[in-house]
Amino acid sequence: MSRTLIDISRQGTDTTWPSVAVEVTGYLQNWLTAANAQVNQHQLRLATAPNPTATATDPCGWRLEATLAQLTPGGAPAVLLLEVFLTGTTLQIRPGIGNSEPFVGADSQQGWVYPAADVGTSSGSWSTTPLPFTAQVGWSLTAGQEYFVFAYSQHRFTNRQAVPLLIARDQVSGHWILAASPPSTTTDALRAVSWNARSGQPSGSRTLLRENSSTPIQIRQPAELVLATTDWSYYESANEPAQFWEPLLLPTDFAALNLSSGAMSYFKPPDGSEWLAIGGHGLLLCTKDPTPTAGPTP
Repeated sequence: MSRTLIDISRQGTDTTWPSVAVEVTGYLQNWLTAANAQVNQHQLRLATAPNPTATATDPCGWRLEATLAQLTPGGAPAVLLLEVFLTGTTLQIRPGIGNSEPFVGADSQQGWVYPAADVGTSSGSWSTTPLPFTAQVGWSLTAGQEYFVFAYSQHRFTNRQAVPLLIARDQVSGHWILAASPPSTTTDALRAVSWNARSGQPSGSRTLLRENSSTPIQIRQPAELVLATTDWSYYESANEPAQFWEPLLLPTDFAALNLSSGAMSYFKPPDGSEWLAIGGHGLLLCTKDPTPTAGPTP
């Protein structure tokens, strides 16, 4: 599979979050242009880009929108949202995801953007202190397997590493998945949204499906997201039959690990493949495909 992985780690003393975000945005904009040309029925848009001159009191991050060919019950195109803003001195990541029409829920942003204020924070200051950290940007434009991902870690502790941006094609519906992971705990991972073509409603997720952590290390493929159907305000009056729900599957470059390892941990299974841990929540990105298996000797 064709993939690109770039290390944009900073080790100096003058790094600021806006400088990192602007660099990531350059890669993102190039990928968005190519992805929209390739998947023209589901258009992605960078609605808000990072402010390169943001100060310690300014939010700095991204608002992404995916306008789908799928129509909502109201007859308008479904629009999926992903908002990730690091707010000044608190280095706060707040991914908010949802759809903009039809509106169901409380008369506030929290009524239609999921999740709202419970995604966790990471304290620190990017305005007055150095910000050394490891960071990776990766993407693929392989047809049907398109994705863009940005992950960072300020140090080895799991409350300071996250995946602020993940855009990927759902392997079931072909729609985009928009996702982000907060840097809060080892159990919070990949708040995501996509569109369920069978139910005609958005599908949300809070976490990866992983094997039991008490078992030996296991890499799970495909990387499947656990659907959220009861704690999302969009569904407060819905009672969909179970058969309406289909899984959300990430492209084959991704896998789920049954433990929360430090970002940049490396895994080499017996099949010859190699995997890089990104964020701190068990998400792996393939860096080397499995070794082809030779056929039987005649």
